[in-house]
Amino acid sequence: MLPGDRDYGLEAYDSVWALPTAGKAAGFAFGARFRLEQPALTLGTKTKTYKDLPVERAATPLPAGTRKLTAVFAGEGTAEDLARHDVHGKIAVVRRSDSVGIKEQAAAAAAAGARVLLVVNDGDGRLSPWDNITGSTLHPPALTVATLDADQGGPLIDALQRSRIELTVTSHPTTDYVYDLVHHWAGGVPADPTWTVKPSDLARVDVSFRNYRREGQAYEFLKTMSADWDDVWVPLPAPTQGHRTDWVAGDSDWLDAAGIYGETGQLSMDVLHYPAGTTSKVSWFGPIQRPRMSAAGGNQPGRYLDTMLVPAPGWGDSGAGHVGDAYANFDVDDRETLYQGDQELDWSNAEKLLVAGLAPERLPYRLVVDNSRGTWANPYSTHTLTEWNFASAATDEATPLPLIQLDYGVDADAAGRADRHADLTVTASPMEGTTAAIGKVSLEVSYDDGAAWQRPDLRHNGAGWRTALRAPRTACFVSLRVTARDSDDDTVSQTITRAFGLR
Repeated sequence: MLPGDRDYGLEAYDSVWALPTAGKAAGFAFGARFRLEQPALTLGTKTKTYKDLPVERAATPLPAGTRKLTAVFAGEGTAEDLARHDVHGKIAVVRRSDSVGIKEQAAAAAAAGARVLLVVNDGDGRLSPWDNITGSTLHPPALTVATLDADQGGPLIDALQRSRIELTVTSHPTTDYVYDLVHHWAGGVPADPTWTVKPSDLARVDVSFRNYRREGQAYEFLKTMSADWDDVWVPLPAPTQGHRTDWVAGDSDWLDAAGIYGETGQLSMDVLHYPAGTTSKVSWFGPIQRPRMSAAGGNQPGRYLDTMLVPAPGWGDSGAGHVGDAYANFDVDDRETLYQGDQELDWSNAEKLLVAGLAPERLPYRLVVDNSRGTWANPYSTHTLTEWNFASAATDEATPLPLIQLDYGVDADAAGRADRHADLTVTASPMEGTTAAIGKVSLEVSYDDGAAWQRPDLRHNGAGWRTALRAPRTACFVSLRVTARDSDDDTVSQTITRAFGLR
Protein backbone atom coordinates (compact mmCIF):
# COMPACT_ATOMS: atom_id res chain seq x y z
CA MET A 1 0.00 0.00 0.00
CA LEU A 2 1.25 3.49 -0.80
CA PRO A 3 1.10 5.40 2.50
CA GLY A 4 0.96 8.94 1.14
CA ASP A 5 -2.82 9.23 1.28
CA ARG A 6 -3.52 7.81 4.74
CA ASP A 7 -4.02 11.22 6.31
CA TYR A 8 -6.90 11.78 3.88
CA GLY A 9 -8.67 8.51 4.65
CA LEU A 10 -7.63 7.01 1.31
CA GLU A 11 -5.76 3.82 0.54
CA ALA A 12 -3.70 3.57 -2.65
CA TYR A 13 -2.29 0.19 -3.58
CA ASP A 14 0.73 -0.50 -5.71
CA SER A 15 -0.19 -4.15 -6.33
CA VAL A 16 -3.52 -5.94 -6.53
CA TRP A 17 -3.71 -9.72 -6.50
CA ALA A 18 -6.59 -11.74 -7.95
CA LEU A 19 -7.11 -15.48 -7.44
CA PRO A 20 -7.77 -17.33 -10.71
CA THR A 21 -11.20 -18.90 -10.90
CA ALA A 22 -12.16 -22.34 -12.12
CA GLY A 23 -14.59 -22.13 -15.01
CA LYS A 24 -16.84 -19.18 -15.69
CA ALA A 25 -19.58 -17.60 -13.64
CA ALA A 26 -22.46 -15.71 -15.21
CA GLY A 27 -22.53 -12.05 -14.28
CA PHE A 28 -18.91 -11.99 -13.07
CA ALA A 29 -16.33 -9.78 -14.74
CA PHE A 30 -12.67 -9.06 -14.08
CA GLY A 31 -10.96 -6.02 -15.52
CA ALA A 32 -7.62 -4.28 -15.64
CA ARG A 33 -7.18 -0.55 -16.16
CA PHE A 34 -3.82 1.16 -16.62
CA ARG A 35 -2.70 4.71 -17.20
CA LEU A 36 0.92 4.69 -18.29
CA GLU A 37 2.49 8.16 -18.36
CA GLN A 38 5.67 9.45 -19.88
CA PRO A 39 8.23 9.15 -17.06
CA ALA A 40 8.65 12.39 -15.17
CA LEU A 41 12.15 11.36 -14.12
CA THR A 42 14.56 8.52 -14.83
CA LEU A 43 17.83 7.93 -12.98
CA GLY A 44 20.74 5.71 -13.88
CA THR A 45 24.25 4.70 -12.93
CA LYS A 46 26.81 3.31 -15.36
CA THR A 47 25.35 -0.17 -14.87
CA LYS A 48 21.72 0.30 -13.81
CA THR A 49 18.74 2.42 -14.84
CA TYR A 50 15.92 3.18 -12.39
CA LYS A 51 12.70 3.31 -14.40
CA ASP A 52 9.06 3.76 -13.45
CA LEU A 53 9.93 5.83 -10.41
CA PRO A 54 7.15 7.30 -8.28
CA VAL A 55 7.82 11.03 -8.76
CA GLU A 56 6.33 14.27 -7.49
CA ARG A 57 7.47 17.20 -9.63
CA ALA A 58 8.56 20.36 -7.89
CA ALA A 59 6.59 23.61 -8.08
CA THR A 60 9.29 24.59 -10.57
CA PRO A 61 10.13 21.22 -12.15
CA LEU A 62 13.60 20.12 -13.02
CA PRO A 63 14.27 21.46 -16.55
CA ALA A 64 13.82 19.14 -19.49
CA GLY A 65 16.81 17.20 -20.69
CA THR A 66 19.52 14.82 -19.52
CA ARG A 67 22.26 15.81 -17.08
CA LYS A 68 24.65 14.20 -14.63
CA LEU A 69 24.23 14.96 -10.94
CA THR A 70 26.25 13.72 -8.00
CA ALA A 71 24.29 11.64 -5.48
CA VAL A 72 25.02 12.04 -1.76
CA PHE A 73 23.63 9.85 1.04
CA ALA A 74 22.27 12.03 3.85
CA GLY A 75 20.87 9.60 6.42
CA GLU A 76 17.24 10.19 7.37
CA GLY A 77 17.16 13.58 5.67
CA THR A 78 16.84 15.75 8.75
CA ALA A 79 18.15 19.31 8.55
CA GLU A 80 21.07 18.18 10.71
CA ASP A 81 21.82 15.20 8.43
CA LEU A 82 21.77 17.39 5.34
CA ALA A 83 23.93 20.04 7.00
CA ARG A 84 26.66 17.44 7.52
CA HIS A 85 26.82 16.70 3.79
CA ASP A 86 27.34 18.95 0.79
CA VAL A 87 24.11 18.35 -1.18
CA HIS A 88 24.01 21.73 -2.92
CA GLY A 89 23.27 21.15 -6.61
CA LYS A 90 23.22 17.39 -6.02
CA ILE A 91 20.78 14.51 -5.44
CA ALA A 92 20.12 14.03 -1.74
CA VAL A 93 19.52 10.32 -1.10
CA VAL A 94 17.80 9.60 2.23
CA ARG A 95 16.00 6.77 3.98
CA ARG A 96 12.28 6.86 4.74
CA SER A 97 11.84 7.59 8.41
CA ASP A 98 9.07 7.29 10.98
CA SER A 99 10.36 10.42 12.69
CA VAL A 100 10.86 12.61 9.62
CA GLY A 101 8.12 12.80 7.00
CA ILE A 102 8.76 13.23 3.30
CA LYS A 103 7.52 16.81 3.38
CA GLU A 104 10.01 17.67 6.13
CA GLN A 105 12.79 15.86 4.27
CA ALA A 106 11.94 17.75 1.07
CA ALA A 107 11.87 21.13 2.82
CA ALA A 108 15.25 20.46 4.43
CA ALA A 109 16.77 19.20 1.17
CA ALA A 110 15.51 22.25 -0.72
CA ALA A 111 16.87 24.58 1.98
CA ALA A 112 20.24 22.85 1.63
CA GLY A 113 20.23 23.51 -2.11
CA ALA A 114 19.66 19.96 -3.39
CA ARG A 115 18.29 19.55 -6.93
CA VAL A 116 16.46 16.26 -6.30
CA LEU A 117 15.39 14.31 -3.21
CA LEU A 118 15.53 10.52 -3.60
CA VAL A 119 13.85 8.67 -0.72
CA VAL A 120 14.56 4.95 -0.25
CA ASN A 121 11.80 2.89 1.33
CA ASP A 122 12.73 0.91 4.44
CA GLY A 123 9.74 -1.42 4.12
CA ASP A 124 8.01 -3.55 1.53
CA GLY A 125 6.88 -2.28 -1.86
CA ARG A 126 6.96 1.15 -3.38
CA LEU A 127 6.72 4.44 -1.54
CA SER A 128 4.48 7.36 -2.37
CA PRO A 129 6.69 10.38 -3.14
CA TRP A 130 4.43 12.94 -1.50
CA ASP A 131 1.88 13.15 1.31
CA ASN A 132 -1.00 14.39 -0.79
CA ILE A 133 -4.41 13.40 -2.06
CA THR A 134 -3.98 10.89 -4.88
CA GLY A 135 -3.24 12.72 -8.11
CA SER A 136 -3.45 16.18 -6.56
CA THR A 137 -0.82 18.77 -7.41
CA LEU A 138 -2.24 21.47 -5.15
CA HIS A 139 0.79 21.65 -2.86
CA PRO A 140 3.87 20.54 -4.81
CA PRO A 141 7.27 20.23 -3.13
CA ALA A 142 10.02 22.80 -3.42
CA LEU A 143 12.20 20.30 -5.26
CA THR A 144 11.48 17.18 -7.29
CA VAL A 145 10.96 14.11 -5.09
CA ALA A 146 11.35 10.50 -6.25
CA THR A 147 11.37 7.20 -4.37
CA LEU A 148 13.03 3.81 -4.70
CA ASP A 149 11.94 0.55 -3.12
CA ALA A 150 14.26 -1.21 -0.70
CA ASP A 151 15.55 -3.65 -3.30
CA GLN A 152 16.59 -0.80 -5.62
CA GLY A 153 17.66 1.73 -3.02
CA GLY A 154 19.49 -0.49 -0.54
CA PRO A 155 22.42 -1.30 -2.85
CA LEU A 156 22.58 2.35 -3.95
CA ILE A 157 22.91 3.52 -0.34
CA ASP A 158 25.58 0.88 0.30
CA ALA A 159 27.54 2.16 -2.70
CA LEU A 160 27.12 5.81 -1.66
CA GLN A 161 28.46 5.07 1.80
CA ARG A 162 31.68 3.99 0.11
CA SER A 163 31.91 6.88 -2.39
CA ARG A 164 29.93 9.50 -4.20
CA ILE A 165 28.26 8.39 -7.42
CA GLU A 166 27.20 10.33 -10.49
CA LEU A 167 23.66 9.59 -11.66
CA THR A 168 22.38 10.31 -15.15
CA VAL A 169 19.11 12.23 -14.71
CA THR A 170 16.53 12.62 -17.48
CA SER A 171 13.66 14.99 -16.71
CA HIS A 172 10.35 15.60 -18.45
CA PRO A 173 8.79 18.60 -16.67
CA THR A 174 5.49 18.05 -18.48
CA THR A 175 3.75 14.84 -19.48
CA ASP A 176 3.67 14.82 -23.27
CA TYR A 177 2.04 11.41 -23.74
CA VAL A 178 0.00 8.84 -21.83
CA TYR A 179 -1.45 5.41 -22.54
CA ASP A 180 -4.95 4.60 -21.27
CA LEU A 181 -5.47 0.86 -21.49
CA VAL A 182 -8.30 -1.42 -20.40
CA HIS A 183 -9.16 -5.07 -20.78
CA HIS A 184 -12.10 -7.19 -19.57
CA TRP A 185 -12.37 -10.90 -18.88
CA ALA A 186 -15.99 -12.03 -18.68
CA GLY A 187 -16.97 -14.88 -16.38
CA GLY A 188 -13.89 -15.16 -14.16
CA VAL A 189 -10.24 -14.41 -13.43
CA PRO A 190 -7.86 -16.04 -15.91
CA ALA A 191 -4.79 -17.96 -14.77
CA ASP A 192 -2.63 -15.56 -16.80
CA PRO A 193 -4.17 -12.06 -16.74
CA THR A 194 -1.81 -10.54 -19.30
CA TRP A 195 -2.54 -9.29 -22.78
CA THR A 196 -0.62 -7.76 -25.61
CA VAL A 197 -1.50 -4.30 -26.91
CA LYS A 198 -0.46 -3.58 -30.50
CA PRO A 199 -0.27 -0.09 -32.05
CA SER A 200 -3.20 -1.08 -34.26
CA ASP A 201 -5.33 -1.58 -31.10
CA LEU A 202 -4.99 2.06 -30.08
CA ALA A 203 -6.65 5.34 -30.98
CA ARG A 204 -4.80 8.64 -30.85
CA VAL A 205 -6.35 11.60 -29.03
CA ASP A 206 -4.64 14.99 -29.31
CA VAL A 207 -5.50 16.79 -26.08
CA SER A 208 -5.20 20.54 -25.68
CA PHE A 209 -5.39 22.38 -22.35
CA ARG A 210 -6.26 25.98 -23.12
CA ASN A 211 -6.71 27.96 -19.92
CA TYR A 212 -5.79 31.61 -20.49
CA ARG A 213 -2.88 31.36 -18.02
CA ARG A 214 -0.43 28.67 -16.91
CA GLU A 215 -0.90 29.28 -13.19
CA GLY A 216 -3.16 26.98 -11.22
CA GLN A 217 -3.26 23.22 -10.71
CA ALA A 218 -5.33 21.15 -13.11
CA TYR A 219 -6.47 17.55 -13.15
CA GLU A 220 -7.90 15.16 -15.73
CA PHE A 221 -9.20 11.62 -15.77
CA LEU A 222 -10.49 9.28 -18.44
CA LYS A 223 -12.97 6.88 -16.86
CA THR A 224 -13.78 3.63 -18.60
CA MET A 225 -17.47 2.80 -18.94
CA SER A 226 -18.64 -0.80 -18.83
CA ALA A 227 -21.87 -2.63 -18.15
CA ASP A 228 -19.89 -5.29 -16.28
CA TRP A 229 -17.68 -3.27 -13.95
CA ASP A 230 -16.96 0.29 -12.88
CA ASP A 231 -13.76 2.31 -12.85
CA VAL A 232 -12.36 4.17 -9.86
CA TRP A 233 -12.38 7.94 -10.42
CA VAL A 234 -8.95 9.29 -9.55
CA PRO A 235 -7.90 12.78 -10.72
CA LEU A 236 -4.44 12.84 -12.25
CA PRO A 237 -2.26 15.94 -12.74
CA ALA A 238 -2.69 17.86 -15.98
CA PRO A 239 -1.39 21.21 -17.23
CA THR A 240 -3.59 24.28 -17.35
CA GLN A 241 -1.92 25.12 -20.67
CA GLY A 242 -0.24 22.68 -22.99
CA HIS A 243 -0.67 19.73 -25.32
CA ARG A 244 -0.56 16.00 -24.77
CA THR A 245 -0.94 12.93 -26.95
CA ASP A 246 -3.12 10.20 -25.47
CA TRP A 247 -3.04 6.65 -26.80
CA VAL A 248 -6.34 5.07 -25.84
CA ALA A 249 -7.56 1.49 -26.01
CA GLY A 250 -9.73 1.50 -29.10
CA ASP A 251 -13.31 0.31 -29.19
CA SER A 252 -13.81 0.99 -25.47
CA ASP A 253 -16.24 3.45 -23.92
CA TRP A 254 -14.97 6.37 -21.85
CA LEU A 255 -16.17 9.36 -19.87
CA ASP A 256 -13.68 12.23 -19.67
CA ALA A 257 -13.34 14.91 -17.01
CA ALA A 258 -10.93 17.74 -16.31
CA GLY A 259 -10.77 20.73 -14.03
CA ILE A 260 -8.71 23.38 -12.30
CA TYR A 261 -8.73 23.09 -8.52
CA GLY A 262 -10.76 25.84 -6.92
CA GLU A 263 -11.90 27.21 -10.28
CA THR A 264 -13.84 24.92 -12.59
CA GLY A 265 -14.76 21.32 -13.35
CA GLN A 266 -15.55 20.03 -16.85
CA LEU A 267 -17.21 16.76 -17.91
CA SER A 268 -17.73 15.23 -21.33
CA MET A 269 -21.41 15.36 -22.26
CA ASP A 270 -21.49 11.96 -23.94
CA VAL A 271 -19.87 8.59 -23.53
CA LEU A 272 -16.81 8.70 -25.80
CA HIS A 273 -15.79 5.96 -28.21
CA TYR A 274 -12.49 6.13 -30.06
CA PRO A 275 -12.22 3.47 -32.79
CA ALA A 276 -8.78 1.88 -33.08
CA GLY A 277 -6.59 3.52 -35.70
CA THR A 278 -8.38 6.90 -35.58
CA THR A 279 -7.19 10.34 -34.47
CA SER A 280 -9.44 12.67 -32.46
CA LYS A 281 -9.07 16.04 -30.75
CA VAL A 282 -10.17 17.16 -27.30
CA SER A 283 -9.85 20.66 -25.88
CA TRP A 284 -10.26 21.81 -22.27
CA PHE A 285 -10.69 25.17 -20.50
CA GLY A 286 -10.76 27.40 -23.60
CA PRO A 287 -13.38 29.84 -24.88
CA ILE A 288 -16.26 30.11 -25.53
CA GLN A 289 -17.51 29.45 -21.98
CA ARG A 290 -21.23 29.67 -21.27
CA PRO A 291 -24.07 27.71 -19.61
CA ARG A 292 -24.36 24.20 -21.05
CA MET A 293 -26.73 21.46 -19.89
CA SER A 294 -26.68 17.76 -20.64
CA ALA A 295 -27.73 14.39 -19.28
CA ALA A 296 -24.05 13.81 -18.39
CA GLY A 297 -23.33 13.86 -14.68
CA GLY A 298 -26.95 14.53 -13.76
CA ASN A 299 -26.97 17.90 -15.50
CA GLN A 300 -30.23 17.49 -17.44
CA PRO A 301 -33.10 19.78 -16.41
CA GLY A 302 -36.40 17.98 -16.00
CA ARG A 303 -39.81 17.88 -14.37
CA TYR A 304 -41.64 15.20 -12.40
CA LEU A 305 -45.18 15.84 -11.14
CA ASP A 306 -45.10 19.32 -9.55
CA THR A 307 -41.31 19.65 -9.25
CA MET A 308 -38.62 21.00 -11.56
CA LEU A 309 -34.95 20.22 -11.05
CA VAL A 310 -32.90 22.60 -13.17
CA PRO A 311 -29.11 22.13 -13.07
CA ALA A 312 -27.55 25.02 -15.00
CA PRO A 313 -23.76 24.67 -14.93
CA GLY A 314 -22.59 28.03 -16.20
CA TRP A 315 -19.09 27.46 -17.52
CA GLY A 316 -19.05 24.82 -20.26
CA ASP A 317 -15.87 25.20 -22.32
CA SER A 318 -14.57 24.90 -25.86
CA GLY A 319 -17.26 23.88 -28.33
CA ALA A 320 -20.06 21.40 -27.82
CA GLY A 321 -18.44 18.57 -25.90
CA HIS A 322 -18.39 19.59 -22.22
CA VAL A 323 -20.56 20.62 -19.32
CA GLY A 324 -18.65 22.96 -16.99
CA ASP A 325 -19.30 24.34 -13.52
CA ALA A 326 -17.67 26.50 -10.88
CA TYR A 327 -19.13 24.73 -7.83
CA ALA A 328 -15.96 25.05 -5.72
CA ASN A 329 -15.19 28.58 -6.90
CA PHE A 330 -16.33 31.22 -4.43
CA ASP A 331 -15.13 34.12 -6.58
CA VAL A 332 -17.92 33.86 -9.16
CA ASP A 333 -21.38 35.41 -9.05
CA ASP A 334 -23.94 32.91 -10.40
CA ARG A 335 -27.69 33.40 -10.16
CA GLU A 336 -30.39 31.15 -11.55
CA THR A 337 -34.02 32.31 -11.34
CA LEU A 338 -37.25 30.58 -12.41
CA TYR A 339 -40.36 32.62 -13.28
CA GLN A 340 -43.91 31.57 -14.09
CA GLY A 341 -45.03 34.38 -16.28
CA ASP A 342 -43.82 37.49 -14.44
CA GLN A 343 -43.86 35.86 -11.00
CA GLU A 344 -40.50 34.88 -9.53
CA LEU A 345 -40.81 31.37 -8.09
CA ASP A 346 -37.35 30.79 -6.68
CA TRP A 347 -33.66 31.45 -7.24
CA SER A 348 -30.30 29.89 -6.45
CA ASN A 349 -26.62 30.80 -6.61
CA ALA A 350 -25.43 27.16 -6.77
CA GLU A 351 -25.77 26.53 -10.54
CA LYS A 352 -28.81 24.35 -9.84
CA LEU A 353 -32.37 25.01 -8.75
CA LEU A 354 -35.12 22.81 -7.29
CA VAL A 355 -38.65 24.21 -7.37
CA ALA A 356 -41.67 22.27 -6.04
CA GLY A 357 -45.38 23.01 -5.81
CA LEU A 358 -45.84 23.96 -9.46
CA ALA A 359 -49.33 24.16 -10.95
CA PRO A 360 -50.30 20.99 -12.86
CA GLU A 361 -51.61 22.74 -16.00
CA ARG A 362 -49.41 23.67 -18.93
CA LEU A 363 -48.06 27.17 -18.25
CA PRO A 364 -45.32 29.41 -19.60
CA TYR A 365 -42.05 29.53 -17.64
CA ARG A 366 -38.90 31.62 -17.92
CA LEU A 367 -35.48 30.54 -16.69
CA VAL A 368 -32.82 33.24 -16.34
CA VAL A 369 -29.20 32.27 -15.73
CA ASP A 370 -26.86 35.15 -14.95
CA ASN A 371 -23.16 34.25 -14.69
CA SER A 372 -20.46 36.77 -13.81
CA ARG A 373 -16.83 35.97 -13.13
CA GLY A 374 -16.77 38.35 -10.19
CA THR A 375 -13.19 38.25 -8.91
CA TRP A 376 -12.37 35.01 -10.77
CA ALA A 377 -9.56 36.26 -12.99
CA ASN A 378 -10.14 35.43 -16.65
CA PRO A 379 -10.44 37.85 -19.56
CA TYR A 380 -13.14 35.83 -21.39
CA SER A 381 -16.86 35.26 -20.80
CA THR A 382 -16.70 37.91 -18.13
CA HIS A 383 -20.50 37.93 -18.05
CA THR A 384 -23.15 35.73 -19.64
CA LEU A 385 -26.90 36.24 -19.50
CA THR A 386 -29.07 33.40 -20.79
CA GLU A 387 -32.87 33.31 -20.84
CA TRP A 388 -35.05 30.35 -21.78
CA ASN A 389 -38.81 30.62 -22.39
CA PHE A 390 -40.71 27.33 -22.44
CA ALA A 391 -44.00 25.72 -21.45
CA SER A 392 -44.39 22.87 -18.97
CA ALA A 393 -47.12 20.78 -17.32
CA ALA A 394 -47.15 18.06 -14.68
CA THR A 395 -46.22 14.60 -15.95
CA ASP A 396 -46.37 11.11 -14.43
CA GLU A 397 -42.74 10.41 -15.29
CA ALA A 398 -39.53 12.40 -15.32
CA THR A 399 -39.54 14.55 -18.47
CA PRO A 400 -36.70 16.70 -19.85
CA LEU A 401 -37.36 20.42 -20.10
CA PRO A 402 -37.24 21.82 -23.67
CA LEU A 403 -34.29 24.16 -23.10
CA ILE A 404 -32.50 24.93 -26.38
CA GLN A 405 -28.71 24.59 -26.07
CA LEU A 406 -26.21 26.89 -27.82
CA ASP A 407 -22.73 25.81 -28.87
CA TYR A 408 -19.99 27.84 -30.50
CA GLY A 409 -16.94 27.11 -32.62
CA VAL A 410 -14.03 29.44 -33.33
CA ASP A 411 -10.37 28.72 -34.01
CA ALA A 412 -8.61 30.40 -31.09
CA ASP A 413 -4.96 30.14 -30.07
CA ALA A 414 -3.68 28.99 -26.67
CA ALA A 415 -4.29 32.48 -25.30
CA GLY A 416 -7.96 32.38 -26.38
CA ARG A 417 -7.55 34.79 -29.31
CA ALA A 418 -8.93 34.35 -32.83
CA ASP A 419 -7.96 35.93 -36.12
CA ARG A 420 -9.87 39.13 -36.91
CA HIS A 421 -11.46 37.44 -39.92
CA ALA A 422 -11.92 33.99 -38.42
CA ASP A 423 -15.03 31.89 -39.04
CA LEU A 424 -17.50 31.66 -36.17
CA THR A 425 -20.09 28.86 -35.98
CA VAL A 426 -23.22 28.86 -33.80
CA THR A 427 -25.21 25.66 -33.33
CA ALA A 428 -28.58 25.44 -31.59
CA SER A 429 -29.71 21.97 -30.51
CA PRO A 430 -32.61 20.51 -28.53
CA MET A 431 -32.09 19.13 -25.06
CA GLU A 432 -31.68 15.35 -25.00
CA GLY A 433 -35.11 13.75 -24.89
CA THR A 434 -36.89 16.61 -26.67
CA THR A 435 -37.68 16.63 -30.38
CA ALA A 436 -38.88 20.08 -31.48
CA ALA A 437 -37.17 21.34 -34.64
CA ILE A 438 -35.05 24.48 -34.28
CA GLY A 439 -35.02 27.17 -36.95
CA LYS A 440 -32.35 29.61 -38.01
CA VAL A 441 -30.48 31.34 -35.22
CA SER A 442 -30.08 35.08 -34.94
CA LEU A 443 -26.56 36.37 -34.26
CA GLU A 444 -25.24 39.77 -33.32
CA VAL A 445 -21.56 40.59 -32.79
CA SER A 446 -19.97 43.44 -30.84
CA TYR A 447 -16.34 44.52 -30.87
CA ASP A 448 -16.70 47.14 -28.11
CA ASP A 449 -18.21 45.19 -25.18
CA GLY A 450 -21.78 45.72 -26.34
CA ALA A 451 -21.80 49.46 -27.01
CA ALA A 452 -22.70 48.72 -30.65
CA TRP A 453 -23.92 45.52 -32.30
CA GLN A 454 -23.60 44.23 -35.85
CA ARG A 455 -25.78 41.56 -37.46
CA PRO A 456 -23.53 39.55 -39.82
CA ASP A 457 -24.74 37.34 -42.64
CA LEU A 458 -25.14 33.68 -41.70
CA ARG A 459 -24.83 30.65 -43.93
CA HIS A 460 -25.96 27.16 -43.03
CA ASN A 461 -23.06 24.83 -42.32
CA GLY A 462 -23.94 21.27 -41.32
CA ALA A 463 -25.90 21.48 -38.09
CA GLY A 464 -24.81 25.07 -37.41
CA TRP A 465 -24.73 28.57 -38.82
CA ARG A 466 -21.46 30.19 -39.84
CA THR A 467 -20.24 33.73 -40.36
CA ALA A 468 -16.88 35.45 -40.75
CA LEU A 469 -15.66 38.05 -38.27
CA ARG A 470 -14.90 41.56 -39.47
CA ALA A 471 -13.11 42.94 -36.45
CA PRO A 472 -11.60 46.44 -36.61
CA ARG A 473 -7.89 46.77 -35.87
CA THR A 474 -8.57 48.46 -32.54
CA ALA A 475 -10.81 45.68 -31.18
CA CYS A 476 -9.49 43.34 -28.49
CA PHE A 477 -12.54 41.15 -27.75
CA VAL A 478 -15.67 39.75 -29.39
CA SER A 479 -19.03 39.76 -27.59
CA LEU A 480 -21.98 37.70 -28.85
CA ARG A 481 -25.77 37.91 -28.70
CA VAL A 482 -27.71 34.90 -30.00
CA THR A 483 -31.38 33.92 -30.12
CA ALA A 484 -33.11 30.77 -31.35
CA ARG A 485 -36.65 29.37 -31.47
CA ASP A 486 -38.03 25.85 -31.96
CA SER A 487 -41.23 24.57 -33.56
CA ASP A 488 -42.99 24.45 -30.15
CA ASP A 489 -42.26 28.17 -29.66
CA ASP A 490 -39.62 27.56 -27.00
CA THR A 491 -36.88 30.21 -27.18
CA VAL A 492 -33.41 30.98 -25.94
CA SER A 493 -31.43 34.20 -25.88
CA GLN A 494 -27.82 34.44 -24.78
CA THR A 495 -25.43 37.36 -24.42
CA ILE A 496 -21.74 36.66 -23.80
CA THR A 497 -19.52 39.61 -22.96
CA ARG A 498 -15.94 39.16 -24.20
CA ALA A 499 -16.60 35.64 -25.46
CA PHE A 500 -13.03 35.43 -26.80
CA GLY A 501 -10.11 37.63 -27.73
CA LEU A 502 -8.60 38.87 -30.98
CA ARG A 503 -5.04 38.81 -32.23
